[in-house]
Amino acid sequence: MPEQAKTYADFMNEISPSEVYEGLLAYGLFAEQLPPVFTSKPFFDYCQNGKPSFPKPTIANYIEYENMRNLNIPRPLGIPNPVAYHYLCKCIAEHWDKLQIYFQTVTKLHKHTVSRIHIRKMNNEPHLFEMNYKNWRIDGTPEPDLLIGAKYVVETDISKCFPSIYSHALCWALTGKEIAKQCRNDGKKWYNELDKYTRNISNGETHGLIIGPHTSNLLSEIILTKIDQVLYDKGYRYIRNVDDFSCYVEEHDKGQIFLVELNEQLRHYGFTLNHKKTHIKELPIASAEQWVHRINSFPIFSIKNKIDYKDVQAYLDLAVELMHINENNSAILKYAIKVLSKKQLTTNAKIYYVKIVLHLTLIYPYLVTLLDKYLFSPFSVDSEIIERFSQKLLTLEISMRNYEAASFAVYFAIKHNFILTGINFDCVEDSNHPILLLLCNMYHKKQGNHKEVKLYEDHAIKLMDGDMDAYWIFVYETLSANTLNNYWKDMKKAGVSFTSMI
Repeated sequence: MPEQAKTYADFMNEISPSEVYEGLLAYGLFAEQLPPVFTSKPFFDYCQNGKPSFPKPTIANYIEYENMRNLNIPRPLGIPNPVAYHYLCKCIAEHWDKLQIYFQTVTKLHKHTVSRIHIRKMNNEPHLFEMNYKNWRIDGTPEPDLLIGAKYVVETDISKCFPSIYSHALCWALTGKEIAKQCRNDGKKWYNELDKYTRNISNGETHGLIIGPHTSNLLSEIILTKIDQVLYDKGYRYIRNVDDFSCYVEEHDKGQIFLVELNEQLRHYGFTLNHKKTHIKELPIASAEQWVHRINSFPIFSIKNKIDYKDVQAYLDLAVELMHINENNSAILKYAIKVLSKKQLTTNAKIYYVKIVLHLTLIYPYLVTLLDKYLFSPFSVDSEIIERFSQKLLTLEISMRNYEAASFAVYFAIKHNFILTGINFDCVEDSNHPILLLLCNMYHKKQGNHKEVKLYEDHAIKLMDGDMDAYWIFVYETLSANTLNNYWKDMKKAGVSFTSMI
């Protein structure tokens, strides 16, 4: 028997204040797209047990870097100053009971869970947020019910959702705009505290949530669930995946009215619709995107439980074809790679498959974050192949200034213990990319290249005397406790590190 679908409030209520603090701080500081060497668990332990003498909450800058999206367009991500982030997580935990009541109130009349992607307890995982995480047994599948009587579906999303969020809008949603404005100077109001700590992690800016930290996924829901409440009360039936809306209506005109009323609610909080991604489609349509249906219906035959060369070739050809007819959406390739990672391939099929995926990754660097987990490990790829690929990747992406992909080349060299040529301080100094700088320093330390390590240490000292917050992960991990200042020194003496051994 399937489990009964949980309500939005059910998901929130099963998380305790201590669990939300730990989940957000210990496992939600670093975005999943980074090379998997970063962790904030030791910092969380230090905050819990080390009795740190942090300064009073102040405004702090954050690390900015870019992540390649599935359409080969970069997206800005960030890593907050850990102490400022700690205060925000602590504020959320201290007022978690109020937030639970809020989410209960704005969603209590929903007959299905409108918001499909949000913080929650995961199965056997310590983090509280994962993009596209689904558990159909407890999430339910409201789409079949929403389809009954509907002739059209309205699909739209919010233009630049996180960068558009106004920190004061959190207060507007939590208590109403008029009350929030009347009480905006009352620092004792809990919603004003939340506003302040939210601004503190993003250099005091009132506009924009940092993309990457899991707190942003929670904070955005404060506003978006309020919008859901208003639209649901008006009779609209839809589902929302973060900022993507799918609304089911009886008439085309009703779909247009939905867009007008949605846009009106969005403007109330400083959002705008993304008109390029707004469509009213006549039903019926496939229950999933057409490319998903086509790729899942492809017959993969096994010989002695292994897929042969011709089927792997045909499957990848289909994935490439579907990508090209879907605006070069390399998420289709990502999907295909994940599917094949669970299959057994013949020897010839595996040799072909590894070469083609590495070839595609050099063209679509969005795929580089998948390689270790879904290619190198499941198919036991030889380190010499990884080395040749990483050398090409490093050379290409440094020239293209795609420092995210270059960082993965260095990560592979550290993990698989090979030497990269052309990797030195002079070629990465001007990148101003803290992740790449740190990984290169880690690489040279492992190689015992003390001359290069000294160059990185000197550079870290210069950055420490400037805007350290914008480079903190590189500066902190590179310098010794005796060189660092203030609470950074205390953390280093306590043995706190934000990197795990490879």
